[in-house]
Amino acid sequence: MPPLKNPRRELFCQRIATSPKNGLSQGQCYEASGFKTNGRSADACAARLLTEANVQNRISELLEPAVRKTRATVDTLAAQFDAVFDGAMGSAQFGPAGNAAGLKAKLLGFMRERLEVGGVGEFDQCQSTDQVIETLLSRHESPAEALEELDELREMVASYAASHAIMIAPAAPARRPNETALSLAHSLPKRRRR
Repeated sequence: MPPLKNPRRELFCQRIATSPKNGLSQGQCYEASGFKTNGRSADACAARLLTEANVQNRISELLEPAVRKTRATVDTLAAQFDAVFDGAMGSAQFGPAGNAAGLKAKLLGFMRERLEVGGVGEFDQCQSTDQVIETLLSRHESPAEALEELDELREMVASYAASHAIMIAPAAPARRPNETALSLAHSLPKRRRR
């Protein structure tokens, strides 16, 4: 499909296709493409434009090389995990088989181990704690929403730490001598040193 005839629509499609990298919302992509809006209507206008078939087709076309490259990588890794799983099961090594199955599940998105906070690279420019807080708060309607997201992240970190904790066996208690040994020690004459 050739580029769209309307240059603003073409630029919108390109910005939407790269929005995961640059962290722009649909409304921000809409405004950055040269469309004029009032207030928060950019999100609604962007959503309406995204329903048009030619816009959807153009975005799919722009994303196709990245999707193809990613799919080949995911498929290749999944096949490798399958080979490891089959080999481990054949050797009755259930630990490595379980690890391969778990890693494949994470790769395919069935298990989530972390929570992505912010867009890709959104916090890269932050030089201080205040800038990180300002960036985080700018993404939410209220500080309460930001705190909810951080609470969820805290729970996930605690869960991860608990699942990766190393158990340390308690040290054996020092043996106390029994009463017979104590009485023998006191009753025997002490050796004199020269």
